[in-house]
Amino acid sequence: MSILEQNLPAIIKSLSSTYGEAFFNELTLQLNKFIGADYTFIARLNSKKNTSKTISMVAKGEIANNFEYALEATPCADVSDDSVCIFTKDVCHLYPNDQLLIDMNIEGYVGVPLHNSKGEVMGLIVALHEKEITNQEIVATIFELFAGRISAEIERADRESELNLLTKLLEDKVEERTSSLTTALKQLELTQKEIIAKEKMASLGLLVAGVAHEINSPLGIAILGASVIEEKSNELNKKVLNKTLSKDNLTSAISTILNSTKSMIFNLHRAADLVKNFKSVAIDRSTEDIRRFSMSTWLNELTNSLMPMLKKKSISLELALPEQPIILTTCTSKLAQVLSNLIINATIHAFPDNMDIKAKLITIKAKELGDKVHIAVIDNGIGIQEQNINVLFDPFFTTNRNDGSTGLGLSIIRNILTGSLQGSIDINTKIKQGCEFQVVLPKTIVTEAIK
Repeated sequence: MSILEQNLPAIIKSLSSTYGEAFFNELTLQLNKFIGADYTFIARLNSKKNTSKTISMVAKGEIANNFEYALEATPCADVSDDSVCIFTKDVCHLYPNDQLLIDMNIEGYVGVPLHNSKGEVMGLIVALHEKEITNQEIVATIFELFAGRISAEIERADRESELNLLTKLLEDKVEERTSSLTTALKQLELTQKEIIAKEKMASLGLLVAGVAHEINSPLGIAILGASVIEEKSNELNKKVLNKTLSKDNLTSAISTILNSTKSMIFNLHRAADLVKNFKSVAIDRSTEDIRRFSMSTWLNELTNSLMPMLKKKSISLELALPEQPIILTTCTSKLAQVLSNLIINATIHAFPDNMDIKAKLITIKAKELGDKVHIAVIDNGIGIQEQNINVLFDPFFTTNRNDGSTGLGLSIIRNILTGSLQGSIDINTKIKQGCEFQVVLPKTIVTEAIK
C-alpha cells in the first residue's frame, strides 16, 4: 500500500464535517503535514488586478494570516495560465524578480490550478519548500486529487455569500417597506379619522342649515305678531291719553292682540321644539355615550331635526314602527350618524334635481327579531344601477363626484355599523322603483367593541 493510500482516508475523514473557512484551514493543515512543506496555501485569483489572495495559509505547521501578492514574474502567474508547475529546486534562480520567494528562502515550488464549474482558472493551491522537493509526484497527485473538492467548496462559499448578501438586502428592503407601510397606515388612520370627523360635521351642517331655515318662519311670524301687538298697544295708549277710547276700539284692539299673542305662542313653541330636537341630535353626535332608550321616541326626535331639509326638497318621511316599544342599549351618536346619513344620502341620490318624481317618500321601518333589531330606510326614488351595487360601499365610489360627493358616506356608514355598532347593512334596489337599506343591530351592544 502506497503512502498516499495510507494517509488519504485520514485526510478525508478530517474534512467530512467541515465546510467554508474551517474546511480550507483543515485541508491546508493536513496537506502541509502530509507533503512535509514549509508553507502551503490556497489562493483566489483576481484577474483584473493581476493578484492572488490566500484564503488559507499554513506556515511551519500553523495557520497564518492571509495576504495578497502580485502575480507578475512569479511561478503562480504560470499556474494562473492553467499550468501545473513543479520546481524541485532553484525556483528563485528561475524567477529572480519574485522577491517574496527570495525573502522566504524558497528552494522548491509546486502549484496546481483550481477550476470553476465553467472550466475557468479561479485559484491555485501551492506548496513551498525551503529544501529540494523529493516527493514532487505525490505532492502534485494529491493537489490534483483535492483540486476539484477545493474548487467546489469555493463556489459553494461564494453562492452562500451571495445568498447571505441577497438575504440581507431583502431583509433591509422588507424593513424599509414595512416602515413605509407602517407610516402610510398611520397616516391613513389619521386621514380616516379626519374624513369621518368632516363627514360628521357635514351632515350636522346640513341639519343646522335646515333647522335655521325652518326656525326663521315661526320666528318671523312671532316677530310680526309682536309688532302688531306693539302697534295696537300704542294706539290704545294714545286714545287713552286723548280720552277718545271707545268700547269698539278697545274690543277690536284686544281681539287683535289676543290673536297675535296666540300666533306668537304657537310659533315660538314650534321654534322651541325644533331647537329641542336639534339639540338632542347634536348632543348625540358630539358624544360617544351608550344609553338605554326607546327607539320610537328617539327616532321621532332624530327625524324631526331632518324635516326642514326634507321639506326643502318636497320629500315626505314616514315612520312605520311597531306598537310595542323597541328598547335599545347602544351608542346613540353613531346610530344617529348612520340613520341620518342614510336619509341624507337618499335626498341627494334617490331624488336628484334633474328627475321629476312625484310624491317623493322616505319610509323608516323597524322590527324586533330575537335579540336583533331590523331597521329599513326605504325610498321610492330612481334606484341604483346593478353594476354599482357590488362597489356601493367601497371608499371613494360615487356617481355624483361632479357635484362634490366624496364617495365616503356609505363606506363610513358600513364601517360604523360593522365596527362600533356590531351590526350589518345590506341593500335591495330596483331601477325607477327605489332602494331599501337594511340595517341589523343587536338590541344590547357589547361595550368592549366601542372604539
